[in-house]
Amino acid sequence: MAKTLQDLLDAANKEWNHWGNSTWNLTTGKKKIGHTDDEDKFADYIIANYCSIVKDKPSANDISNDEYYWSAVGMSAFFHGAKFTKNEFPFANAHSKWIRRFVKAKKENQPALYWGYRLKDEAAKPDVGDLIGYTYSKVSFDEAQSFYDKTGNYQSHTDLVVAKNGNSIDVIGANVLDSVTKKTLDLTADGHIADRSHKWFVVLKRKGF
Repeated sequence: MAKTLQDLLDAANKEWNHWGNSTWNLTTGKKKIGHTDDEDKFADYIIANYCSIVKDKPSANDISNDEYYWSAVGMSAFFHGAKFTKNEFPFANAHSKWIRRFVKAKKENQPALYWGYRLKDEAAKPDVGDLIGYTYSKVSFDEAQSFYDKTGNYQSHTDLVVAKNGNSIDVIGANVLDSVTKKTLDLTADGHIADRSHKWFVVLKRKGF
């Protein structure tokens, strides 16, 4: 059965609802957090439903003490829940695994679920179903742009665009403020990412579904 955009959005929203509809507006700074991984029930949920996809086995303490970063396995769970296969989306415990794969697909003009664009590319205007990525390495925003061409592992995070409202988008990501959180961020007048609170460097545009 073919996977659809709605399947992915439904899977992401299911997880967001489970975590109590946590939100964070990057423009105003306003935050409202439902449940966090400091709660034993939710740490156990991560292990059973997210980590199991990649066969990682952290303890609940590893998660609640921020010794195991679960954002990538959380994103993998969105795609797994929507019935994508590991050949379509590389389930992993590092976001750079799929960023690198989809950047390579774009550079080589190969069919793939996504194509990765540089932040300032004309095509890098995020829309619903796209993934947007940043690095949390200790570099400047301008220096972060070089991560687009990195071929090894690096510190990164991606969020799924779930809504577009004029000059802003809503994105859902895992392990954001210790929860599955929906962030709101601004776009420029021509539709590119305007937010600079994170070191964004890549937009993965939906291509294969």
